[in-house]
Order: sequence, then structure tokens, then C-alpha cells
Amino acid sequence: MSGFSSDTSSKHYNPFEAGFTGGASAVGAPLDFSGSFVAATGNAAGSATEADDPASLSAFATEAGALSEALCARLPPVSFGDRALLLPSEADAWRVAVETIRRHHRIVGRPKRRRLIICMGACDESGGAPPGLDGDDDITLLRTDSLGTDGLGALRAEVNAKTAGFFIAPVRTNAGLEVVPGNLLAGLRETADEYGLVLAFDETFCGLGRSGMIWAYAWTGVTPDLMITTQGLAGSLPLAALVVTQRIARGAPDSPPVVDPAALFAAHATMDAILSPGFEERVQNRTWYLEDRLASLLYKRRGLFTGMRGIGLMQGLVCAGEAEPMRAKLAERGLLARAMGSVLGLFPPLTVEESEIDAAVSVIDMICAGGE
Repeated sequence: MSGFSSDTSSKHYNPFEAGFTGGASAVGAPLDFSGSFVAATGNAAGSATEADDPASLSAFATEAGALSEALCARLPPVSFGDRALLLPSEADAWRVAVETIRRHHRIVGRPKRRRLIICMGACDESGGAPPGLDGDDDITLLRTDSLGTDGLGALRAEVNAKTAGFFIAPVRTNAGLEVVPGNLLAGLRETADEYGLVLAFDETFCGLGRSGMIWAYAWTGVTPDLMITTQGLAGSLPLAALVVTQRIARGAPDSPPVVDPAALFAAHATMDAILSPGFEERVQNRTWYLEDRLASLLYKRRGLFTGMRGIGLMQGLVCAGEAEPMRAKLAERGLLARAMGSVLGLFPPLTVEESEIDAAVSVIDMICAGGE
């Protein structure tokens, strides 16, 4: 985790170099279609978070507080929420989200409702609890096939007197690539309203423009009561956000942990980029181009690929076997992708150029030609 100095200035942060880009930005650099972000570079000496000088700590808290307040004011107007909270890490965000839901139920007189159901895909057999929730006995990991005919029925059957709510990612990217159907999310919304539960969305990866809209849930029209978003909010720096409705906000902590101003500067620059005119349109145009190129490749190499799936700049080719061998071969040729079971995931940076998409598809085609 980075201990960046509070002297970091926003004018030196470029979101298109930390988090948004990842392609061949330097001579000989690989094309990064793995969805990863540029790694943070060590700890900066003299970070205010580590200083012993009380005056430095006070100045750090004041600066971070002002930046946090400003960033929290930017998130609700572009989402379903009424209030936003910032946390130093993804693990902190999950812990605070769970406690916020439980505290909400205590406030309204339902203290026994502590059980949170995390809806995972049927293929996600090895995935554990989200960061920060290991050892919590009231967390239930439910693996169901939401693409099946009775996915909602299986989820509804899990509801009991101790259930507090559901967590689900509108797009799952752990053990495979699955765009959760809107009718399942709508069914969960109805179930939550019927039983007085909280519906929470996990947009740790699929949020902040990667789906082609700022939030992936926007494609379905179904809104949650709480949402987590992390990856890409501050580029490579650790920062997470919770967005909640006014009803749930009563359970949120009054004083969330202070986060580093460097991450806050980065997050403001990220929001500037995402909210700039034409940003969503550009991502969607690149999405259509990527889909067209992958569809042509699928038709040409249908002996190696059985289908494709995805949304926005989260696309996957379904391999006839496991995707890992092909991922490894692509990496040797300078294309970084992601193996998710039988799915070869291609998650280019949000500022990807058509020429980079062409280059990536050409590398895949070349590997396929050697394997047929």
C-alpha cells in the first residue's frame, strides 16, 4: 500500500496514465488488455500519514477532509445515491458496507438481521469471501447460475428471519465473465422490497465507465440501496467508495477513516475524465469496434472458440478448453489478457485506440493459427 506524500499535486496526475491507460504506451511495452492498473511505485518518504509532527498530521487531516467532502459531493448526482463515503481500501469498503447494512436494521428495530447473502456465479467454486470479510460467520456465499431458469428462486429460498440483504455484481469477472440478466436484478429488487432487505451492488470492477456507462447497473434500470466501487477510482492508488440511499445512510459511520490526499487528487482527475463530454460515447464506440473484431475472429477460428460474451470494454472469448494456455502464449507475444476458466477475458483500457484493438486481435489470430 502506498504512503504517498500529501504534497502530491493534482496537476501532475493524469488519469490517462494511471488506471485509464494500459496499452502500448512505451516502445516495447505490452498491450495490457487484462484490466489491471499501473502499479504504485513504493512509499514516498515523508508521507503525512507517517509523520510524527502533530502539525503535519493536522494539516494532512484538514486537506484530506476537504478533498473527501468535494469528491463525495460528486458521486451521488451521477448515481442512484444520496450520500457517498470514501474508504482507504477495498477491504475497508466491504467491512463498512456490511456494518452499515446491519446497523440500518438495528436502527429500524430488526437487530437479528445480520446475515448477508453474496450472490456468486455457479462456476466461481474457488472464490472466497470478499476482502475484509473472512471469518464473518454471518456471510453466506451462494453460488447459483443466474442464467438458469431458477436462479431467482434459489436466491429467494435462502431468505430467512436473519437475512439482512443481498450483494451481487451486475457483471461478474472472477471465475468467468457473466453479465447478470436484468430480470434477475429486478427480481432481487422486488424480493428486497418485499422482505425489507437491502440490495447492494458490487461494482468494484465493472463500474466507472468500463461497461460503457458510468455504472453497469444503469443498463438494466435496476437501482440498489448501496454500491461499492473501487478499481480505477484513484488509478493505482488504494481508494474505495460507498454510495447509499438516504434510507440506508442512517446506518453509515459518521466519521469514515481519512484517506490520503494523493488518492483523492487522483480520484478527482478520474471523475473529471469520466464526466467529460463524449466520454461514454467514445467508450461505447470502442466497444462496438472491439465486438466486431472479436466476432470476425470467432467466425474465422470457430474450432478454438465456441462463443463470446461481455458488455462494454469487458469482453471474453469462450475457448473450447481452458483459457490459461492461450493467455500464457499471448503474454509471450506481448498481449496481456485474463484467463477465467474457459473464458479469455479482454479488458482494454478505457482510452484504447482502434489500432490497439487491431493489434490485439492480430496477436490472438496469430496464436490461433499456430494452434490449429
